[in-house]
Amino acid sequence: MKKITFLFFTIVLITLKTSAQDSKVKFGIQGGLNYSSLRGYDGFVDDNPGFAYLFGFSFQHEIQENLSIKVDFNYERKTQISKSTISLIDNAESPLPIEQSIYKSKTTTYLNYIVLPIMIKYNFSNDKSFYINGGPYLGYLLKSGIKSESNAPSIYNGDVEDTKNRKSLDYGISAGIGKEFKLNENHNFYIELRENLGLANIAKGEVMNGGTIKTNSLNLLAGFTF
Repeated sequence: MKKITFLFFTIVLITLKTSAQDSKVKFGIQGGLNYSSLRGYDGFVDDNPGFAYLFGFSFQHEIQENLSIKVDFNYERKTQISKSTISLIDNAESPLPIEQSIYKSKTTTYLNYIVLPIMIKYNFSNDKSFYINGGPYLGYLLKSGIKSESNAPSIYNGDVEDTKNRKSLDYGISAGIGKEFKLNENHNFYIELRENLGLANIAKGEVMNGGTIKTNSLNLLAGFTF
């Protein structure tokens, strides 16, 4: 983690120094919502995508008019939600009739990543404010775990870390579309919708029913460039 932090700040310093000398380089900050899920296996419960968040920095270098290389450095939390009901017998030692109570249970699987997308960005439309971008991304897992919540008595509620059961590296393809709003000569505001399709099996060991575990996320980003 210390090596990653040092590398990150080195990149920031180099980019800021370069930005002061080269108008073709832009530095940005961004954040937003993340709608994510895991795929590639069949479980015993119904799994649903979960909402989380991401934030980070961006660097752009203009190759030619309308065409740039964009590199992001984001902290991204990916989640998946599993909800179920639990039937428990009340007063099991008492005479008939036996009564049952229904309780709710929620399990959140989460993965916290440092994500580095490297994309080609193309501005289009008459005013060049709309853009598309795409390219590969690399993710490094910081922590993963399972958080359990239930209103049933004697059912465990808590957070269990399972980072050791996941591979450290994830990779895949990112593609997005966005719009830039020019604030002044050097500053822009932008919003972007981006899809990230994981291609790596992030599970260590065997997966239920012979499957794999791969990530998938949809980002809604907002940011500033200068």
